[in-house]
Amino acid sequence: MPKTTKHEVHILLGCADARDLSQHHVDAVRTISAEYRQKGIDIDYHTIRAAGSFVTADIVMDIKRTIEQELRNNHDMKRETEFFVHIQSHGHLSEDSSTEYISHVHELHIVDGSPLNCGMLKASSLGIELEELLLKEKPEVKIKGENFKVKDYDGIRRMLRNVYNHDGYLAGDWIKSIDLLRTHPRNQRTELERVIKTDPELRNLDIKVTAGIQDYSIHALIRVDGGEPAVPFWDEVQMFIRKQGQQGRMKNEILMAQAEAQKPLAGLLCMSDPRMSSRVSAAQYYLSMKGIPSGAEYMPNTVFNISGSNFDIPRTPFGPYVIAGFYYAVHYLNLTDQMVMGYDAMQTERILAKIANDPLMDLIVKKYKVNLIPLNQEDVIQ
Repeated sequence: MPKTTKHEVHILLGCADARDLSQHHVDAVRTISAEYRQKGIDIDYHTIRAAGSFVTADIVMDIKRTIEQELRNNHDMKRETEFFVHIQSHGHLSEDSSTEYISHVHELHIVDGSPLNCGMLKASSLGIELEELLLKEKPEVKIKGENFKVKDYDGIRRMLRNVYNHDGYLAGDWIKSIDLLRTHPRNQRTELERVIKTDPELRNLDIKVTAGIQDYSIHALIRVDGGEPAVPFWDEVQMFIRKQGQQGRMKNEILMAQAEAQKPLAGLLCMSDPRMSSRVSAAQYYLSMKGIPSGAEYMPNTVFNISGSNFDIPRTPFGPYVIAGFYYAVHYLNLTDQMVMGYDAMQTERILAKIANDPLMDLIVKKYKVNLIPLNQEDVIQ
């Protein structure tokens, strides 16, 4: 194996949608990473999944923690390291839309009302439902050692301000809908680039950001950023997936599963580093536990996955679109089986503690009698 002279860290900010990952995506990343290793370039790949792929404060912290951890783990100080963030939304593009890998937003048109579109097009409605749930259930929240009941809008604002560091309302403010799906990844790219420019630690790292839409009608990604910046690894991964489709190597059952309405079997809350928590391993574990036959390949539409780098920090709350995604999965997709996966038993316990400490997550778990299934990477792999 050749000595690596360069290191690339790729962070995908993707939606929690169960259809957003298939065995072809897993194979593409694995295959192209191995090819780059032969060229002397080490690839590390992380996935942050939150409903709607919004760049919020918690997502920015996820990105920062991932980068910091990679910098700490880089034992060769002379080796060049580059960082890339890929913002990806998903939807159903019409037949008259461009299918070119690099396309302009005016060449793309969303099929209105399609079940393949991102559920966060109606995120504000989810926020309204969460407000209603709070006012109905009147949960007791502990703030600075004091217990109080959330029983009116002032109580909701107090909770948001003191627990989630948001001074405002929940629906349409803390949780907002996607305005226009085809421009959404570009807008989130702009948000992230603004943060990078003003962050004293990030601005010196020359982080490159891409924006794309995963089109479920053609089972491929379309870049909506004009192809700039050029990112050979990411582009080759996407070309690998497209080539598999064009040559008919994508199995019919995988294509069908990705083109159907979202009907996953379970949810998964886990770490963003696949070395710490594997979505594929968790899915195989769940299928085995339920006695459901499964092949060697990971099927899309199996697991609704929410991930982050700070999920194992118990005394910090979850972000707005993690909570909105969790509520959507439990209430609308009926995913009352939710796997909670860390690298080892202690990390899993910390994730469970974070869920219990978060007032909104805890309310959803109790209201819908969610079955939290603790597992860890070490045991699952064995």
